[in-house]
This record gives sequence, structure tokens and C-alpha cells, in this order.
Amino acid sequence: MLWKPGAATLGGTCRCNNVHVCAWCMARILAVRSANIQAAADGLAAEGYGLHLGTNTLRHFPRNKFGTVRAGMRHGLVAVLTDGWKGAYGSAGRKWRDMRDDYGIVGYERAFEDTWGPDTGWHLHWHTMWVTEEVLDEETQAAFRDALAEAWATGVEAAGGYSVSETCDRPGCHCGGKGHGFDLRPLNAGEEGQAARYLYKDGDKAKGGGVAKIGLELASDNKAGRLDGRMGPLELGDAAAAELLRLGQPGPLVEKYREREFGVFQVRKHYRTQNLNKLIKALGIAQDERTKEEITDDTEGLTVIAVILAATWYRHIARHKGRRLDLVKVAEKHGLPGVRRLIESWGLVWGKDVLDPPPVLGPADLDAEQLALQEERQVPPAEAAFRAARRAVTEARADEVAAALHRFRNPKEEIRVKVSLKKPIRAKRRQAA
Repeated sequence: MLWKPGAATLGGTCRCNNVHVCAWCMARILAVRSANIQAAADGLAAEGYGLHLGTNTLRHFPRNKFGTVRAGMRHGLVAVLTDGWKGAYGSAGRKWRDMRDDYGIVGYERAFEDTWGPDTGWHLHWHTMWVTEEVLDEETQAAFRDALAEAWATGVEAAGGYSVSETCDRPGCHCGGKGHGFDLRPLNAGEEGQAARYLYKDGDKAKGGGVAKIGLELASDNKAGRLDGRMGPLELGDAAAAELLRLGQPGPLVEKYREREFGVFQVRKHYRTQNLNKLIKALGIAQDERTKEEITDDTEGLTVIAVILAATWYRHIARHKGRRLDLVKVAEKHGLPGVRRLIESWGLVWGKDVLDPPPVLGPADLDAEQLALQEERQVPPAEAAFRAARRAVTEARADEVAAALHRFRNPKEEIRVKVSLKKPIRAKRRQAA
């Protein structure tokens, strides 16, 4: 149990670090990812690079399954979405290489997103920030959009998906008649170029197609679906929990939540290309490079006030509903006295079931321990001779291997064989029979 005034947590526990399902880990990890994307966008725009927000979607129906990308079980919309991207923008394809050279594509950062609605079914899509070497003019921007859209349509069909929407006859639609399978909006085109650095920070939506808060757009699982009745992941989880509580058994919403929970396994929430990552580092743009484990570790700055034994934890706390939360809440408000009183109210014995924290060693104690470890053990002469001989053999073997590798790497180098002519060759004496 760790504590500081006004805050407490349970240390020594595992974190799932699942950005798709766990609301606790999701909030912390995506907050860092969002800040990273935001800082990268600000820095790249300030250096004159072109930024473009793309959206890749699939045609879908309520009957379509979420699917999975697990080995041997690959199927459904998530498999089509993943394979379609690989077929459209795979780095090994000639079409992709030509597109990269024609429009000066540096790289991209991609985010996965999904929603569900009873009338529309699963809606899976990618949000992508494309980065080009320079800001594109209006004509080149339109050609860039069409090239990406054509590649996406071809990749989805090759992956076994429905033909994506490439035309639209809806009057005044924002797609401009080009369909809803792919969308690309310039983030710093025209008059927004000079204000691009502030475009993502202040939340003001610039005129002419600019998009604010790109960090939240690419790194958020908390937003609701845009259509009526469509739910985001956390909304679906809340609805499934309410249904289970109301019915007392799994219903349709629970089944949909379980389908998604199974399907998002091994799906990357965020991906940044290596070239873009190298550029961001070369420009000196600050990024939070902590791992998921480090991000979700909330024990920094806290002091250990109690040690809960594993047997006590699993028998008397974890299996009892509400006790974990009660423990944290009491520790936040009352500290060690409150925790001890709560533990004893559960019939547990302080000092047996729950222990006091170990004493903190001072500098003198640490020095004593280090001196004790540094004391040399008296080695017998026979053992010392054996160690010296083994060390000599190891060093000789290393020299032989290094010489052999040198000869292998330099086959044309002349090898000098050392032959001593000072010692006469003597014939071996034959022993008498």
C-alpha cells in the first residue's frame, strides 16, 4: 500500500496496459500518445512540412462481424481493414514507392478507431496524419487525395472487402461527390500555412478545411459515434454492463462487447513509420518515450505504509466486492491510521496478515552493506591456479576467433607463415625392439 497526502494506490500489482478495452490504462496511455502527436504536428508544421488528415473507412452492414487478426482465425472487418492498408500502402509495392516519390511523402502516423450501432453495425476505420516534404498547392493536394483513395479502394477489394464508396450524389455533401470511402483534408494549406503551428493547440477550427486538436483526433477512444445510435468502445461497455445488471444474464449488447474484446487483440492502436520517427528526432521535437508500463505506473512520489501478504490479498480483499476501493479511499483520506483500522475491522491481524513497511536504510547502512559485499573471499591456491589457467585459455580462444574472422573478411590479404630455420630438424630415434 503506497500513500502520500491526498493520494494512495496499490503497488506491486500488474497492469494490463490494454489501450482498447481497459478504461484505466486507456486514459493514461492515450493521453501521452495524444500529447506526442500534438507536439509532433506543431513541430513539423513550424518547419514547413505538409500535414494532411486522412480517414480510411470500409463499406459495412449490420450482419458483418468484427472479426480478428489472430493467426489461423483471420476474418471479418478488422482483417479487411488491416490487409487493405497493407495492400494499398505497403512499402514493398511499386505503386506506393511511386506515390511516395511523386508527392514527397515522408511518412505517416496512423490510429485505429471503431464504433458500433444497432442499425449500422461495426464501423472500423483508420485516422492518419500524412506528412509531406512541403505544403502542397490546391491542385497537387487534390491529386494526392485521389492517388491515396484509388490505392485504398484497390487494396480493400484485394483483401476481400466490399467496394468502397467512391461516388456520392448527395447535394451539398462535404465529400464533393467523391464518396465516403476515403477522405483527406489539408491541415496547413493556403492562408493557414502561417498559423499552422497554432492550428492544433488553441482548438479554433481554421477556415478552408483546417483541423484543430489533431492529437485528440488520432489518440482518443472516448468520443461517441457521430451518427445517432452509434456508440464508441466505452459507451458500448457501459451499455453492456447496464444490460447485464438489468437482465441478470448476457444479452445482445454483452455479446457485441465480447465480440469486440476478442477482435481487437493484436490490433495496433497507433503506428508511426520509421522515417517519420527519424525526422521528428532529427528536428529535436520533444516526445514522451516512456513505455506503457512506465506510463501506467502511478507509484512515483508515494511512500509504502503497509505490506499486504499475497495470501491475505487473495483470500480477504480481492474476493470481496468493494474492499480494494475502500482500502484506497480510506488511505487517501486518513493515511496509515485509517488503513490499520479498516484492516482490523475485517477481522485481520496487523503484524500477521498485514505487515508494517520495511525500514528505510540510511547512508551508513548502505555503506556497510556495500563494504560487506566488497570483502574478498580467501581463495585456496589450487582454485586460484585453476581460475588463472581457465582465464588464459579463454583469452587465447578469443584471439584465435578474432584472427579467423579477420582472415575470413580479408581473403586477399597475404598470410605469413612463421617457420623457424634456426632449429635443425632431427630424425626420431627408433626404439630397439
